Amino acid sequence: MINSSFLKKIILALSAVFIISCDTDYNNLGSDIIDDDVHHGMFQVEAGVTAYDRPTGIVQSNNLTLNTLGAYDNLVFGKTVAHFVTQVQLATVNPTLYAPEIDSVYLYVPYFSSIESTDATTGVSTYDLDSIYGAPETKIKLDVFRNGYFLRDSDPGTSFVSGQKYYSNDKSLIDAAVVGSRLNNFSTAQNDEFPISDDEIARSAIPDGQTESKVVERKAPGIFLYLDKTEFQNMLFGPAAAGKLVNNNIFKEYFRGLYFRVTQLEGQSVMVVPRFDQGVITIKYRDHNISTTESSGHTVDKFAKSMTLNLDGNTINFFENTPKEAFTTAINTSDAAAGDVRLYLKGGEGSMAFIDIDQATIDALKAESQGGQRVLINEANLVFYIDDNTETGMGQGPSDPKKKEKEPLRLLLYDVKNKRPLIDYSLDATTTTINPKYDKFVHGGIREDENGRGTKYKIRITDHINNLVNKDSTNVKLGLVVAEYINLTGNAALKSPFTETTGATAPVTVSTVPVTSVMHPFGTILYGSNSAVPENKRLKLEIFYTKPN
Repeated sequence: MINSSFLKKIILALSAVFIISCDTDYNNLGSDIIDDDVHHGMFQVEAGVTAYDRPTGIVQSNNLTLNTLGAYDNLVFGKTVAHFVTQVQLATVNPTLYAPEIDSVYLYVPYFSSIESTDATTGVSTYDLDSIYGAPETKIKLDVFRNGYFLRDSDPGTSFVSGQKYYSNDKSLIDAAVVGSRLNNFSTAQNDEFPISDDEIARSAIPDGQTESKVVERKAPGIFLYLDKTEFQNMLFGPAAAGKLVNNNIFKEYFRGLYFRVTQLEGQSVMVVPRFDQGVITIKYRDHNISTTESSGHTVDKFAKSMTLNLDGNTINFFENTPKEAFTTAINTSDAAAGDVRLYLKGGEGSMAFIDIDQATIDALKAESQGGQRVLINEANLVFYIDDNTETGMGQGPSDPKKKEKEPLRLLLYDVKNKRPLIDYSLDATTTTINPKYDKFVHGGIREDENGRGTKYKIRITDHINNLVNKDSTNVKLGLVVAEYINLTGNAALKSPFTETTGATAPVTVSTVPVTSVMHPFGTILYGSNSAVPENKRLKLEIFYTKPN
């Protein structure tokens, strides 16, 4: 989720870089046109395209770069409850221990946030949260358990040659292997009514030599939970832990991680993207500095010490979906021949769109070539208009635009057969210093807003069309998905692959989706290519070209 002040900064940065980019593009284009004056004039054609949607089904969701947590009621697509499990590793292996006694155990996972101000008198800072869906202070029930299911690195079904895949519906594996009772039993505000808060976290403790508690540490907003110190005393320092802290391979087999299980509270709807990769468990304990057998009968004092466990290793993000009937009906009744009126795109365990470019348009452009001189493709864009209808589209819900569902910031177009982005994506080296979510902005797929609402997405595919016209590249089926982070090019497996035989292009087996779409469990509704769509909202492929003399 991007706030308005951030948008102003990003627009300024993009404008500066865009001027430079445009100047470079103009000069390159000029060299093509001016050299020997082989081209003249510029023409525009709206190429024929057919677009329709399909459900992705259950998706691979282990070891994602970003993970979601919460329970969110989407007015358009339905409810999603997201849970998370992660391995844990020792920051320092094989610690020297004598008779350790734990004072406290706490977990901290920061949110994505930026500091807005700090009070010079109190030292308290205020923050603005990013990557939160729903209002701050909205609550969930959050249970944190010790995980008893071992998350494998490799798949025994492939003789451990391939990496292990876990899927978005594998939650039952973890539920069946929970060890003991809930660990976060400190207070109701840390379990049964846990708020997703933008408040600074102030940890209090009684410093050595003092009698009163005081703030000893301030942290940016995040998940902060005190965990059951008795459980950790037994787990880390009890008889069962003997020899288990020697290295992390042994430790991960012994302590198999933490499981964050979410239950929605009535009337509450919120989803957040915690920075689990920066999560830590801190154990404050007291221990001797030497063995009591070395003390020659003298009393041996215990000193304050600390142990850190990192949330590190294999992870799985689970999604439990309760989809809206209109969404389910739409993605299961697609019209691949005439194209859909609406395209439903949803990340996570959701849906995607297929796009076929009419080969007749490509052949017509090829026919424009004369005397060995080819048509020059100056620019080509796919333009998708958002359906903001208040009854059937993204405009559903409250009349206040700020309370309606926010459309995803980015869409990603890719080659389904070869499981990779288009050449325009690969050649676009544009970056931003403010937020990498806006990288590759010449290729586009960035939501364009008007009056606080998204209106359209434009994706530049000039090089792709040029290759089809002038280099005899294959006209492959294209896929369109929502994207959380545009720089990720990896793929996530579908639990149930399928073969797409319909449409204008050759049949293709669909066994993966871009992993960036799995990390964004929200969506948008776009107008499709069906003739029933008003012409000014219909999906367009705009091609600008110049002919040879």
